[in-house]
Amino acid sequence: MTASAAAASNSTSLLTSYIAQNQAALSATQQQIAASAYSNSGSSSTASATSAAAVSSDYSTFLQILTAQLQNQDPLSATDTNQFTQELVEFSGVEQQLNTNNYLQQLVSSDASGVKSLLNYVGQYVEVPANNQVLIQNGVANLSYTLPSAAQNVTMTVSNSSGATVATLSGPTASGVNNVSWNGQDASGNQLPDGAYTLAVSATDPTGAAITPTNIDLIAQVTGVYTATAAGGNDLNLGPYLSASDANVAAVFSASSIPSASSTTSGTPNASTQPSS
Repeated sequence: MTASAAAASNSTSLLTSYIAQNQAALSATQQQIAASAYSNSGSSSTASATSAAAVSSDYSTFLQILTAQLQNQDPLSATDTNQFTQELVEFSGVEQQLNTNNYLQQLVSSDASGVKSLLNYVGQYVEVPANNQVLIQNGVANLSYTLPSAAQNVTMTVSNSSGATVATLSGPTASGVNNVSWNGQDASGNQLPDGAYTLAVSATDPTGAAITPTNIDLIAQVTGVYTATAAGGNDLNLGPYLSASDANVAAVFSASSIPSASSTTSGTPNASTQPSS
C-alpha cells in the first residue's frame, strides 16, 4: 500500500469515527435540551448549551478530515464515488442536526420569557383593552366600561369591516364599572358571524351633556399563545380574530367566573353593573 493510500485509508477511518461520535453527541445534546424544557433547573439548560457549543466547535474538524481525505487519496485508486457520496450525505446530516439543536435551544430559552406561564392562559378568559373593538366568540360578546358618574343614556354602536352599522345597543348607566354581555345579534335578530367588529361607546348625563366612558375592555377566551413578537412581548390569541399582549391583561376568568350579565335579546343587551373596586 502506498503512503498516500495509507493516508487516505486512515483519513476515511477517522472520518467514519468522527461522524459516529458526533451523531451520538448530537443525539445526547438533543435529549438534554428536550429534558431541560420540562425542568426549572438552570444548570440543565446551561449544560445543554455548553454541549451544543462543543459539538458546533468540532464542525470545522469534520471539514478538515474530509479535505484531508481528498488531498491524500491515491490518484491511481481514488476514493470510491459511492463512499464519497455517503460521506457527503452524513456531512449534511451533521449540519442539519446542529441546526435542530440550535432551534431546540431557542425553544428552551424562550421558556425564560414565560412560555409555561403563558400556557396557563389557554382556555381561560382575559379582560384586555378593547381598542375600539368588540369580539363575538361562540355567538356572544362580553365587554365592560367605566362611567365617571351616572349617565342618562349609554349607546354602543357596532360596525362591520365595511363600516356599516350592524347593531346599536343600549348599555347600563350606573357610575363605575359596567359589564355587558351581547348576544351577537343585529337589530333584526339575525346572528352575526363570530369575529371582531368596530365598537364606539358614547354616553350622556341627565342634563344631556356628553360624558366619556373609560377603561373600555373586552373579555374573550384565549385559544393560543406566541412569543417574540415584533414589539418584543408575548401575545395571546383570542381565536383567529384578535390578539392581545399578556402585559395588558387586567383580569383572568374561568368560564364560570366571567362577570355576570343578564340574558341578552336580539340586538339589545341587558347588562349588569359591578361596583368599582
